[in-house]
Order: sequence, then structure tokens, then C-alpha cells
Amino acid sequence: MSVALTVLFVLVALVLVAGGLYLFISGIAARAGVCRPPLGLRLRGVEPGSGAWERAHHAAWPILFGGGVLGTAHGIALAAIAILGARVSVPLVFVVSGIIVEAGLWVVARGAGKASAA
Repeated sequence: MSVALTVLFVLVALVLVAGGLYLFISGIAARAGVCRPPLGLRLRGVEPGSGAWERAHHAAWPILFGGGVLGTAHGIALAAIAILGARVSVPLVFVVSGIIVEAGLWVVARGAGKASAA
């Protein structure tokens, strides 16, 4: 694998880790009842800090927390695999699966938040 491709995969890994940490911290803050913007879910029609906001985050915190752990793990694994010089197909699998995990769990968390806020 070329140096440029390795650097690209490491940069994508950093983005996955950052997204994972955002989800992780949002989940921890929601569990503690102190989740405030810019952390947490962005729900239309729900005022941050309101009772509906708190209910939404209380319902979604396990999903946010789990998404954070999985997203961060994907990012770390991607960086390690890219640095160790695996075939290009291996890091690509981690890129795609990491994006699917983080985006998918974010959508599920928003759905849980909307359902409990209503």
C-alpha cells in the first residue's frame, strides 16, 4: 500500500474516532442527565434542556454509548491496519463498516429519542 493511501486511511480513522468519541461522550452525558448542546441529539421541535429533551436522551443513551464504543474501535482498528500495511481491501472494509455503524446507530438513537419525546 502506498504512503499516500496509508495517510488517507489514517485520516479517515481519525474521523471515525472523533465521531465515535462524540457519540460516546453524548451517551455518557445523557446517562448522567447533563447532556446539553453541542452534545446530543438534534430533534426538531424539542427544546434543548426541556423535559422532552431529557426523556429523549434518557431513552437513547445506551445506543449513543454503544455507537461511540463501536465507532472508536473501528477507527483504532483502521489506523492500526493501515499502518501495518495490510492489503487495500482490508482497510476499505473497516472504513465502510465504521461509517455504517456510526451512521446507523446515530439514526437509531434519533428514532429512540423522537419516540420517547412524543
